[in-house]
Amino acid sequence: MTNYFKLPTWADKDHVHAVVETPRGSRVKLEFDPKLGAFTLAKPLFAGLTYPYDWGFIPSTQADDGDPLDVLIIHDAATYPGLVLRCTPVGVLEVEQSSKGKRERNDRVFVVPDRSPFEGDLQDIRRCLPGPSRSWRNSSRRQMRSKRRH
Repeated sequence: MTNYFKLPTWADKDHVHAVVETPRGSRVKLEFDPKLGAFTLAKPLFAGLTYPYDWGFIPSTQADDGDPLDVLIIHDAATYPGLVLRCTPVGVLEVEQSSKGKRERNDRVFVVPDRSPFEGDLQDIRRCLPGPSRSWRNSSRRQMRSKRRH
């Protein structure tokens, strides 16, 4: 099976690859396990909760927590785990979290698939917000770090 972690980050100069782990509407969190070469159950969500959008990662990147950069894929289509989408980055939610007693960054990159008929014109995630927010920023190629995973 394909090692999704090792796919190229950039599809071209304007688009990144995004790998779907957990599709919208899912009641469980899935994650790619490179040792098994398969998607596995990470955890169920609380009763009544579902993922509002596809969640996954940007391959060949590494966030401060050691995992690939998390990605939220904004579109209306139904997808499935393992689908690789060519996407335009439109923003980053800068997240700081506690893990094992220490604080670390765990940002989320927001992207729109290049073939999305409804969201394709979205260039900046801040256009979706009701007011200004300091925790959001528009993303660009210069601000994204890419690192090969082994």
